[in-house]
Amino acid sequence: MTAEEKELLTKAASLMEELLETLEVSKDKKLVRDLKVALREVDEGKTKPLEELVRELDLENEVRS
Repeated sequence: MTAEEKELLTKAASLMEELLETLEVSKDKKLVRDLKVALREVDEGKTKPLEELVRELDLENEVRS
């Protein structure tokens, strides 16, 4: 087996794992609903940059550790 074939198999396995995770998430109706709400809030600009949140929660030293 060549290095290219190994890389292709690794990518295919990773893709299949992602697909399985997606199927699991799609079966969880509450999680899907929560994700839709979160995406809508992003679209509406109701989010803030991570750096701002870290400052607000006074976590600056913990993030650097």
